[in-house]
Amino acid sequence: MDRDSAHNEGDRFLAALTLALIAASLWIFSPYLHYLLVAAVLALSTSHGYNALVDTIGHSGLPVWLKARKRAMAAAVFTLLFILLIFIPLMYFVSKTYDQVTALNIGQLKQTVLEMAQKLQAFLDRIPLLHDLLEKLKSKGSTLISGASVEAVIKGIQRVVTGAGGLLIQVVWILLFYFLFNLYGKQILNFMAKVMPTRLDQEKYLYRECTGTVAVVFYGALFNMIAQGLAFGVLMAFTGDYDAVYLGVLAGFCSVIPIVGAALVYVPVVALELFAGRFLNAAIIVGFAWVVMGFFIDNILRLIFISRLKKTFGFEYTMNEILILLSILAGIATFGFWGLITGPSIVALTLAAANLYSSRADEGLPAAQQDR
Repeated sequence: MDRDSAHNEGDRFLAALTLALIAASLWIFSPYLHYLLVAAVLALSTSHGYNALVDTIGHSGLPVWLKARKRAMAAAVFTLLFILLIFIPLMYFVSKTYDQVTALNIGQLKQTVLEMAQKLQAFLDRIPLLHDLLEKLKSKGSTLISGASVEAVIKGIQRVVTGAGGLLIQVVWILLFYFLFNLYGKQILNFMAKVMPTRLDQEKYLYRECTGTVAVVFYGALFNMIAQGLAFGVLMAFTGDYDAVYLGVLAGFCSVIPIVGAALVYVPVVALELFAGRFLNAAIIVGFAWVVMGFFIDNILRLIFISRLKKTFGFEYTMNEILILLSILAGIATFGFWGLITGPSIVALTLAAANLYSSRADEGLPAAQQDR
């Protein structure tokens, strides 16, 4: 066997060994792969701000020994921001929800729901087309409300809230891996660039498309969560006898859910106001939710915020807005809450890789075939 053949044989063996060891490593870390994926996507989505903070620390007047640890300082700052913006509100929401659910008076809840249903039926009875349908549903609806269905719903909510403690543990792991990805992200990307059999411009294109898309989704969702949560909390502070902080936090988390958003919170509040006969309050809440939260914050302020960030950090993306929405819905259905950003990142990488493959295929075609 000549030297070239032996060299090629050695390369093939190393490639097979590397793939086998990567598979073994993934198997070892399989319980944490979900956390690793979410943390990696979060690190990519905030990479523009992280790199800007690293440069700011490097050019600041801080002592040299602090500048030498600029990446660790920036990683700690961004991790702390996540703790303040997500982890602490999530802990508050879970604990508060559990306390409220366990303190519910099921008998009183049944009576209230039954009275609300009767008032709604009395209102809809004025519509002749719905009269026959309402008569058929009347007895069945009363039976469901007065039966065991309410207890089953309450117990289901209790199980969900109790299981949400696992979500807090997930957040802890994600924050830990997020800090490490920020701290060692540069080394990881450099290593992947050396291993991948692609050109530097192709790798930059993949990175730009992925980070640009997830940055738009993440910053937009974070802005919506904070702005809509604050707006609804302030409204509740001046409207009725509600826990404004709790409802504001709940509205903020619900605002990241596509299509329905904060309606999951303000619709029940409006129903309570109507049941209590406070029609003016109900109209104010609906108008505020539609005009301020749904239109002004979501469609104007969020777009202004994203455009400013794009100019400041220079991230770009070419993914269609409708496809982003569909990938968010698919990501949430597959990964849960964290699919909000993992879904678009996977689809963005898929499209970018497909575009690169298409461009490489075109490079190998004659000019006459490329013009078809």
